[in-house]
Amino acid sequence: MYLSGRQGNEVLPEACRLPDDWREQVEEANQGGVSMSEITERRAEFIYEGARIAAIAAKAPIVPVSWVDREQPFKDQFLEVIDRQCGDERSDSPEELHDDWAQAYFGMGWVFGDVYDRENKIHPDLVPYDALGQLERDKDAVFVMLCEIARLYIYNQEGSSKQKPDC
Repeated sequence: MYLSGRQGNEVLPEACRLPDDWREQVEEANQGGVSMSEITERRAEFIYEGARIAAIAAKAPIVPVSWVDREQPFKDQFLEVIDRQCGDERSDSPEELHDDWAQAYFGMGWVFGDVYDRENKIHPDLVPYDALGQLERDKDAVFVMLCEIARLYIYNQEGSSKQKPDC
């Protein structure tokens, strides 16, 4: 897990610190009356649009289209990734997640090419992680962090004992 090895509270003001049992509270909140598919869909859109905004802010050469404009096969595979990333089998490795992303894109018929072309399914980032530039590696790390934020803070609120931090 991304935060393993530390509680994450060392540098936070007291009002923003997570309770010692925060992991259990998140799991309890996620088991509430809202279906996991609804929660996964909300998390997926948050993560996708957050990554889009990060790409815009970083002036990345490729900024994906909005979530609502994505094709259904992409959304289907992305929902599976987010379900895994917000569950017990999540990965904190940007390299592993990039490799999974590339395999998913190859599976949807995309190919490597020097210039991004959505219509013809050509993508210059369909290379091994080690061949990516720093900006693209940073995008993968941001994705890991957005998944962790979604896992912790997007949950079923009805009947939950989870308390939102005051920050």
